[in-house]
Amino acid sequence: MACAWVINGWRLHERSPREITKALEIARERGLRSYNISRVGRQYWLVCSRNQALAYDLATTVRRNYPKIQHGIYLATWREQVIAVVWRNDVLQHCLACDTDAEGLAHLKLLLGRLTRKSRRHSALLIANSVPAEISDYCAEHLAQWQQRMPVAEVTELVADKRAKLRDMTQPTPWQQRQRLFTLVFAVLLIMALGGWYWWPQTAKTEQLTTRVQQALPDPLGVTALILQQLPQLFDGMDHLAGWQWRSASLQGQQLEVVLKATYGRPEELALQLDPTWQLVPQRQQATARYQWPTEPYKRQQGGFTINALEITSWHQQLERLFPNLTVRQERSRESNFYQQQVFTLNLLDTEFAELARLAHLLAHPHLRIVKMNLQAGRSLRSELEVHLYQPRPISTEGAS
Repeated sequence: MACAWVINGWRLHERSPREITKALEIARERGLRSYNISRVGRQYWLVCSRNQALAYDLATTVRRNYPKIQHGIYLATWREQVIAVVWRNDVLQHCLACDTDAEGLAHLKLLLGRLTRKSRRHSALLIANSVPAEISDYCAEHLAQWQQRMPVAEVTELVADKRAKLRDMTQPTPWQQRQRLFTLVFAVLLIMALGGWYWWPQTAKTEQLTTRVQQALPDPLGVTALILQQLPQLFDGMDHLAGWQWRSASLQGQQLEVVLKATYGRPEELALQLDPTWQLVPQRQQATARYQWPTEPYKRQQGGFTINALEITSWHQQLERLFPNLTVRQERSRESNFYQQQVFTLNLLDTEFAELARLAHLLAHPHLRIVKMNLQAGRSLRSELEVHLYQPRPISTEGAS
């Protein structure tokens, strides 16, 4: 494929989209004009360049052309330079171009020498025919434990797709595009809902009133999705506690419990750093911070439980379209004296609090409740929500006086 390649670019790989966004801001400040973000396994590979012309990222292209190789070294020649791309699983270790003079080849040998280890059962050395014989002989002598594959595709023969294409630095990232799309869709749905409510015939309103459950029902278990919108503010600063790290959080009724582990801090220092709204329970080498949501905002009013069904299929489609990383699993339905419950487990293995706040818009149906929530801290936030869809059962009034 005849195209321009970006090799010696400004590179970074991270698991968190937030870190990639910060890196892009730094790249803009340094005057870089184009970038590409590629998802490789659990990592995001970022490359930035000063060239604004049409170009493709060579590192991403090589990795996608050899997806089954766990640890690989790709060597080829392009424009009188030796190209080396080195990766280990989903982590890019090197991507560089060296001149074919004595100094350039010596630099490449030094790089290859550092990659030598005892066991390379799952490693492969991919050498194109265009590589100078001096480098091929060096690999045969010093990297004999690697699985050598000769010949392989030249740089001009690599298959590149649109995902490796660089875009202008002023264009939004994929997750920013999804966020804008979500905002647009939400605004359109809100306008349609308000228009439908305004123009709905009066007779339909009368029918809706007749479908109310006449007997008072007990409050369903769980809390509304409004709590997700409060998480960014609640956890603000939790990642930067001096001497302490938060590890996990779980929802217990209407109480959120956060487990914190000491690195070098003391309990009395932790109390000074947390907001007074948290109730701190110190323990040995760790502590538990508890936040109790007020009861009143989430209490169902006593006017009855309006039957306003949720269309499950459409709801699933919206979740999958607006949150591609979200996994939804439907569990076995449950039943009580007052409600029939459909149970769903929502998993986001790579997320952030801002994304959970946006998810609250699709969980805002009056019959949905969050019964369980588990959060795991790390390089990226992991979350699991157990959501119940309540439907009131008909209550018999036979024999009532």
